[in-house]
Amino acid sequence: MLFREVAFEWLYRKSDKGSRSLSRDEIGDFKAETNSSTSLIQQQGIWVPKGFSGAVSVTTTVPSGRQGRLSYEDVLTDGYVQYSFQATNEKHNDGLRRANKYSIPLIYFRGIAVGHYDAYFPVYVDEIRETDRKALLDLSGGAQRMGRVDVGFQETTVSVGPRYGEQLVRTRLHQRAFRSTVMLAYKSRCAICALGHGRLLDAAHILRDSHGGSPEVRNGLALCKIHHSAYDANILGVDPDYRIHIRSDILQEVDGPMLRHGLQERDGEVLRVVPKAENLRPNKTSLATRFEEFTIAG
Repeated sequence: MLFREVAFEWLYRKSDKGSRSLSRDEIGDFKAETNSSTSLIQQQGIWVPKGFSGAVSVTTTVPSGRQGRLSYEDVLTDGYVQYSFQATNEKHNDGLRRANKYSIPLIYFRGIAVGHYDAYFPVYVDEIRETDRKALLDLSGGAQRMGRVDVGFQETTVSVGPRYGEQLVRTRLHQRAFRSTVMLAYKSRCAICALGHGRLLDAAHILRDSHGGSPEVRNGLALCKIHHSAYDANILGVDPDYRIHIRSDILQEVDGPMLRHGLQERDGEVLRVVPKAENLRPNKTSLATRFEEFTIAG
């Protein structure tokens, strides 16, 4: 099986089907777990291993001084980013040119915190802009395009089990990075009940998009799907002191153990999981604004 297909399958499993970011150490596990002599990532920039036709990956680190704020200069529009050529290494720049010419898929490792990356794959180079030395990367492609991989080229092959199936990456860049930074800040635990199963957690906005809420970690809470739905429906509120409130009519209901233990018994508690770092904690002004909405709804 072609190296890239193996790499995409491995990343799909390693990232829990694209639901979480990966540390550099985790990405480094690829070589040992697949018996490959080729790594997926280098420190930064374009990675074209010896003997490969086109780039295997491109990497950006989290913008200096912006950790948790998610401000990137690479974003053009939904599903696309622009990537600058390297200043001195034309060999690696040529790896992007060939990826464009022959529709060779690659991996985009996008830094969302120091040493942590969201992995986008398969990514295609949609356009090369020689005048300003930039490549336009299309992050919206799916694995159904794998039939076009490396036509006419011979690259490293690796034996592997069943392929992972189809991966479509259509989530907006900021929203995916928002989820990843929130999960890191809360150590993939629900702020209300401390549930630690990442696939059952969401990054909830405190201030909604429609109310000017930005995809920044201080405007987020890691919540399990039950508590996220309750928060969005104003059944559950969180005040600026991180205290949980359950709407009065819900407290009067008589139902099964899920209602009792999941919601009613949470009333009056404080959040069980809050980031230690002050610059990652929920913004109290935003919490107050959102809590006023909860109060009116009750």
